[in-house]
Amino acid sequence: MQQHHLLNTASRFAGESSSRNKRAFSIPPPKRKEDFLEFTASFGRDSYFEPTPGNIEHILEDADAGNASAQAACYRFLLEREPVIAAHFQTRMLAVLSCDWSIQCDQAERAAEVTRILEKAGIHSLLEHLLDALAFGYAGAAVIWDEGGSSIQTFEHIDPVNWIFDAAGNPALITLSGTPRALAEYHPSQFVFFQHRIKSGHPSRGGLLRPLLHLYLYKHYAMRDRARYLERFGIPFLAAKIREEDFESESIRGNIMESLSRLGSDGVGLLTEGADLQILSTSESSSGEYQSWLEYLDRICALMILGQTASSGNASGFSKGQMQENVRRDLLEADCRNLMDCINRQILQPLERFRYGSSDTLHFKLDYSYPENLVEKASIVKDLCSAGYQVSPEWVESTFGLKLLHQDQSSNNTRNKEEK
Repeated sequence: MQQHHLLNTASRFAGESSSRNKRAFSIPPPKRKEDFLEFTASFGRDSYFEPTPGNIEHILEDADAGNASAQAACYRFLLEREPVIAAHFQTRMLAVLSCDWSIQCDQAERAAEVTRILEKAGIHSLLEHLLDALAFGYAGAAVIWDEGGSSIQTFEHIDPVNWIFDAAGNPALITLSGTPRALAEYHPSQFVFFQHRIKSGHPSRGGLLRPLLHLYLYKHYAMRDRARYLERFGIPFLAAKIREEDFESESIRGNIMESLSRLGSDGVGLLTEGADLQILSTSESSSGEYQSWLEYLDRICALMILGQTASSGNASGFSKGQMQENVRRDLLEADCRNLMDCINRQILQPLERFRYGSSDTLHFKLDYSYPENLVEKASIVKDLCSAGYQVSPEWVESTFGLKLLHQDQSSNNTRNKEEK
């Protein structure tokens, strides 16, 4: 009943798009960052997640209905408990964050001015926060404007647990009281909201962690069972054969058990004469099956997040390595393009209207291009020249940054230096 009430309340802002559009070019009202503190942390909404099939199904059903708080808390739990998945997400996020960003504009002074504004507001931290959408499916932050919208003070990051969605996928925020607050109650340029989609539907279904929940379930139980297996069978243990009359004596039996335990920890012990000790161990085949199963699950996680199961460095042969690198390049370009579109539409366009009264002169750019392989190009030039083709000297100079001189001209320059 409470969830139904939340979703009905959240659906109200979906019908107010016309009023929001009318205010789209107005000056944003002054807002303090303190006004958004209730959304920047989960404030106790996180709870311990027990990875069971029933819990996972219940969480996914709630997320499909728009209540994604439990799913977001579950994702956070997974990233903290599963280092392999966390490392893969870190790799993909850092690939984007390592790309240099710039503001493209015909007016260099304006580009430099906007660059300083974004740097002061914390654009790098915002980009890192928005890239959480790769895992969660969505991420957002409040834009704290200066009076009149002439500049940006800072970005207040909204905790992913505090978002709720209606049937159409429109987002709202959950307040401390537990009721949602529609984004229509704010200025349309008050928030930046970034989505990552791997399937149709509202944002709570778009995170890469969603299809990995069941894989984590399988790995969790496999790790648990393997730990029990190693505890029981992985370490050889001692068994002693004693006479029946000694076994009936509680004191003798206790002394022998204590001596056996010392053999395991200290390596010394005292046994009765004639005691028969046997070291019992098990085969490693069962343990190998566990290891194979865990490695398979890790490969699937890498394939889902990175788009590949082996790095180019581990690839056997240039063609395979190049293929793996191209897959990662596609993901990097797609992530950068989506992020650039979000920053341009939701931050730069409003900032340009409020500050300069113009439009479409500022563009946020992430440089995701790879550096040229000059060694490879030099080899191609050499092969072409050996085959009888000529390469334009102008192209060689511009590509390699070298000043070319003919052999005769070089000899004349050397002769002139010697004469001087």
